[in-house]
Amino acid sequence: MNFKTKLLLIVVLLVNIQLFAQTSLTVSGTVTDVNNVPVPGVNVLVVGTTQGTQTDFDGNYTIEVASGNVLRFSSIGYLTQSIPVADQAQIDVVLQEDTEQLDEVVLIGYGSRKKVHMTGAVSSVVNEDLDEIAVARVDDALVGQIAGVNISATEGEAGSAPTIRIRGVGSLNGDSAPLVVVDGLPVESDFLGNLDMNEVESFDVLKDAASSAIYGSRGSNGVILITTKQGKEGKTKFAYNTFMGFKEARQSEDYYFSVADAVEREIAANGTLSNRTFYKQLIGVDRDWQDIIFDGGVIENHSLSARGGSKNTKFSVSLGYLHDEGVLLTDDYKRYNARLKIDTKVGNNLSFGGNLAPSYSRRRRFDGSTHDILRQTPWLPVYHDANTIQYVDRNVYPDVQIGDYAIQRHFDNYDLFGDGSVLQDISNTSNTNPAAKVLERDRNDYKFKMAGGVYAQYKILDGLNFRTGLSGDYQNTFQDRWQGVLSNRNGASAASYALSNENRIHILFENYLSYDKVFGEHDVAIIAGTSTEKWDYQGDSASGSGYTSDLLKTLDAASIINDIGSFKLAERFRSYFARVNYAFADKYLASISYRRDGSSIFGVDKKYGDFPAASVGWSISEENFLKDSDFINNLKLRVSYGFTGNKDIDTGSDIIDLYPSVPLLEAGSAIVNGNPQTAFIALNIENPILQWERLKEINPGIDFGFFNNRISGSVDYYERTSDRLLLNNPVPSTTGFSSALVNLGEVKNSGIEIELRTKNVTTENFRWSTTFLASMNENELTDFADANGQIQNVDDKRAAEWINLVGNPISSYYGWVVDREIPLEFLREPYHPIGAQAQDVYVKDLNGDGLIDDDDKTLLGDPYPDLIWSVTNDFQFGDLDFSFLFQGSHGAEIRNMGDQYIFNHFNSGQDFDPSITPDQGFIKEKIFTNSIIQDASYIALRTLTIGYNFPKDVLSTLGVSNFRLYATGQNLMYLTADDYTGFNPESVNDTSPTTYGYQRAGSPIARTISVGANIEF
Repeated sequence: MNFKTKLLLIVVLLVNIQLFAQTSLTVSGTVTDVNNVPVPGVNVLVVGTTQGTQTDFDGNYTIEVASGNVLRFSSIGYLTQSIPVADQAQIDVVLQEDTEQLDEVVLIGYGSRKKVHMTGAVSSVVNEDLDEIAVARVDDALVGQIAGVNISATEGEAGSAPTIRIRGVGSLNGDSAPLVVVDGLPVESDFLGNLDMNEVESFDVLKDAASSAIYGSRGSNGVILITTKQGKEGKTKFAYNTFMGFKEARQSEDYYFSVADAVEREIAANGTLSNRTFYKQLIGVDRDWQDIIFDGGVIENHSLSARGGSKNTKFSVSLGYLHDEGVLLTDDYKRYNARLKIDTKVGNNLSFGGNLAPSYSRRRRFDGSTHDILRQTPWLPVYHDANTIQYVDRNVYPDVQIGDYAIQRHFDNYDLFGDGSVLQDISNTSNTNPAAKVLERDRNDYKFKMAGGVYAQYKILDGLNFRTGLSGDYQNTFQDRWQGVLSNRNGASAASYALSNENRIHILFENYLSYDKVFGEHDVAIIAGTSTEKWDYQGDSASGSGYTSDLLKTLDAASIINDIGSFKLAERFRSYFARVNYAFADKYLASISYRRDGSSIFGVDKKYGDFPAASVGWSISEENFLKDSDFINNLKLRVSYGFTGNKDIDTGSDIIDLYPSVPLLEAGSAIVNGNPQTAFIALNIENPILQWERLKEINPGIDFGFFNNRISGSVDYYERTSDRLLLNNPVPSTTGFSSALVNLGEVKNSGIEIELRTKNVTTENFRWSTTFLASMNENELTDFADANGQIQNVDDKRAAEWINLVGNPISSYYGWVVDREIPLEFLREPYHPIGAQAQDVYVKDLNGDGLIDDDDKTLLGDPYPDLIWSVTNDFQFGDLDFSFLFQGSHGAEIRNMGDQYIFNHFNSGQDFDPSITPDQGFIKEKIFTNSIIQDASYIALRTLTIGYNFPKDVLSTLGVSNFRLYATGQNLMYLTADDYTGFNPESVNDTSPTTYGYQRAGSPIARTISVGANIEF
């Protein structure tokens, strides 16, 4: 026996002696809380091993251990305890409540409240890993995070704002976006494009009227409160967060056309090829234009911060940089931002602080339209090469060279067989090259923003404080747009340059008293104060044309100055507000609030609006008959009722929107006795009694938690009615106008919201939790006054119709119902151009009178989803974590006018032949039917993340306190309905609430894969 073998046997023997020397025993016991109530589901783990168990419903456990082991007891909501094992057979444990979790607070506007005392519909999201999602804007990261909040990617450009709706659309002529408040400062939603997610601590969303009524007239569409990170007492902590990824656009299989596919179809149908198709094949180019226009790009983000402070002074400072190349040709967005935040306490009574957040962004736009560009044929090259140049018609285009943009007309009149017998045309448009439409334009937005404020708070008495604050934001937006010589088929005559420069200053001054006190079992919180705001707008614009080249892209180089304009506008706002929150014994809860808002928009007698609200709650789980329950540990019933308002008007004219109560004139010209004369033209019909839109809402709800909150959540039902709507009502034509702004009409939104959270597994080394969110909303126009039944269109040239009819959603599609397609044998040229379709279709005679007229039109659907849901799963395996979020929307429909463009419905070659086509009286254009109304439902894998946190013992040697690496994907799977042909069912053109749901194929949804790191030191 050699030495190594002997040594191995000795080691094995010693190990076994040690194992047998340890005393194996069975330990059992009961785990209770401080009130001697058994705690079920507590994790009991032998430290240093994977051996463990859980307590049963009576708090009992049994586990095999060895003498000298350490048992660790842990459970959500309680402090973890570790107890060494000697020779005892029974170990009973009393767990102490984790007060930080029990005292979780949420922001409610002008203060905060314990979550257990909340009586309104408020949802909170803490930024634990949202900053790891590779998006340019913080609102994009909230998709699928909050029930009742629908965030749609309506634009595909980098840095563009999504559309946010909380509990549906409640206004017919105004904005339905929620109010956004960052660190107490109300800001425009565009501000979120300049906010770095690494700076955000949390989001609190006020959804019902009772919660948002403290913001009065601006709370009608809900409120999103954003809190940025601040310093904490202790050693300064530095953090560097970064990610880099690649983005690509989701393409449409329905819009994919190829010469090869067209050849195959034509041969299958006819057994041979037409001269046109043969020529297209001969050119040798076969491309999908989606690959050219949707070129993808890189996104990267870098953020550096330092946070810390002493007992009396805390600070936070950060710098950030983001570059998003987007997914569209020429699309590019860069952002630079910084933030400084300081809070100081002087003595026992006085505290003050401030913050300053400058940012700058540059956004080069995709200056084109996907629907127009992508209708180009697949045989067309971007640039001429040595092969394609031989097909150019030199009689018409003698100067075309290799490297020039190719256009369809270049390929007409080609001697197909070289003998002059066939001069073949194949073009179907005279437009310039689709890539040139984008590459030869340069459109940019430059924005500088500065937001910040200062505050001081003085403690008058115990619990009574006075706070004053001055804050505001400034924004300068410079925009320019160059349309080059080669960007248009008309060449230099169409070249132009336009620019604008706008400034906006917003100042907010607030003063309020707050009183927070606990008297035994009575918890009282009172605030009362005033708020004054002002907005000043100023801008200039100019445009020029008459350029001969692209060398000088300035107004000085223009031979014609087409337009010069400027404006100065102002808005003023004054408010008074108060709120009382009360809780007795954590059981009986109540809240009452009131706000009175005054706006310069309305007339003298209608400037002010009053917005009261009240809510009550009953925490049944705190009653004696449930307090000792092993099953129910949280059960709260609540109901709220309140009023909010809306002052926003969107007529398309800023001056009318801000001054609708007074008569407005503009300089113009009129023809008098056949001669042009300078004159003043009326812009509006003044309405001095115009007043606030009003929203009233009732919201009963229930919060629940079972099995020590292993299952928790809430269910809310709401019914919100908007009345006194600001809308354009028809007026006699003798007024010189077709309509005027009045307060008429009513819209109702009702629905259910569900939040369900489960802690499926919570062992020491493995955790798995799930969050399910769902919201269902029904929109109904309940009163539309004299405008009831009005029919509208977005584009007179393509006048597809919407109807606003009481008893139906605000915006409903209207038209004929498709019966069948026109067979190919009745079309003039069914295979040219490639991918084209007939613009006409047979429709149904709904009333059976043998005729097709307006009486056969009907409602064809609406753009509002019936159900929006999301499911999130989070897994923790030691230092490794994994999570994914699925989100879906069902029931909405979209009117996709993109089909008309991309399938070339304009092409006369695809028209039916009137000499042979039967039943022509039953034929209508597809755009007036449900042919292009498509199911906008989708299911998306919104995010998938895998991360690794390096162990502390490894990091300590490096002087790093935290180091995390992760990889994330967004929209890795995006499934749409079978009949949807576009790029993105969420994308909707910005028209109006009464013609909502209009799409021209849409801007594409982006798929992103990124890697990142979070480092603290």
